[in-house]
Amino acid sequence: MTHAFDHDVAIVGGGPAGSSTALHLVRSHGIRADRIVVLDKARFPRDKPCAGAVSQLGVDTLHALGVRIDVPFVAMRGVRVLFRGAVGETPCAMGIVIRRTEFDTQLVSEARSAGVIVRDGEPLDALERIPGGFRLGAGRSAFTARLVAACDGAGSTTRKLLGLREPERKGHLYVLDTPQRPSDDATSRGLIDFDLSVLDDGLQGYTWDFPTMIDGARSVSRGIYHANIEPGGEVKASLARALARRGIDIATVKLRPFSTRPFVRGSLLAQEGLVLVGEAAGIDRATGEGIGQAIVMGGIAARHLARALRTGGTSFDAYAREVRGSTIGRHMLQSAWLARRVYGGRLGPPARRLLLHSTFARDAAMRWYNGSSLPWSTKLRLGAGLALDRGA
Repeated sequence: MTHAFDHDVAIVGGGPAGSSTALHLVRSHGIRADRIVVLDKARFPRDKPCAGAVSQLGVDTLHALGVRIDVPFVAMRGVRVLFRGAVGETPCAMGIVIRRTEFDTQLVSEARSAGVIVRDGEPLDALERIPGGFRLGAGRSAFTARLVAACDGAGSTTRKLLGLREPERKGHLYVLDTPQRPSDDATSRGLIDFDLSVLDDGLQGYTWDFPTMIDGARSVSRGIYHANIEPGGEVKASLARALARRGIDIATVKLRPFSTRPFVRGSLLAQEGLVLVGEAAGIDRATGEGIGQAIVMGGIAARHLARALRTGGTSFDAYAREVRGSTIGRHMLQSAWLARRVYGGRLGPPARRLLLHSTFARDAAMRWYNGSSLPWSTKLRLGAGLALDRGA
């Protein structure tokens, strides 16, 4: 059979979003692996600045796909919320923390082993629409594809080449790693810390301490997330103060900066022949996290890509509707709404007090984080708690 295009699907980006999309296409929908190409500017293994938290929903999605995580990880066994000296702690199975260098390499290797064509070390530098599909350029080579999946993260080259506008301001992060110290009691117990003290610096976000593994040794991933909803605040200076409170001099550690694209109501998810997956579309604005969401979104994208290949369709409006109506889509939209109000609005102080002092509120937040839809009774109880606090 002669194909009009070199590939049926070109996936730009080989991280969790791209690898998940490719593996779902092959393993869940029976699309020929040799008709799928994954293009990534980096050569794997690659360094990826990221705290590496993967929600249980993301882990379960990989397991259902037949992917067993065989790189070092640490189980997240609970959460602590900190603010102005107060601490609220809740034990809960939340997923895992991995190193993205090893994790992404495993996922892209799984795609390669499944027969998917992986062209790493080949950055996309040209993208144009042609009748029925796309022509893509990578260095001196060019190829065609019927459909394109943009899975290339916050700095999405696909978006830039197609002139797709940003719906909201990007968030900012700094990440660093340190050996685990005797004073790191929470991370030694598998707990993750979210410290909201940076709100006093005019930022919208938190600093974190996550347990992780580096070269076989228990370590701590630390960093700062600024949702950047409103301009103002000095992110690096705020991180320096947060680290100093932990006895760490910022001048002695290696900082890795990066940006995040938030998933909001105006986020673009599809165009004719094109789907945007993972952070190319957007991630959780309140937490700045998106690995688990990208894995799940890759499964949704693969279903619609496979349908388009079988029917000859090119419209992905149904994909956009399904993402927004899915558990992860609803949660990310709720998160965008909450981020504006909890980090900076009138809802902020009572919401922070509720998270600090209410085990029920933290337990509900963790169930929500893990992908569960909260019943109305829980939402009403949380709403009542906020109303009583504001009325006090």
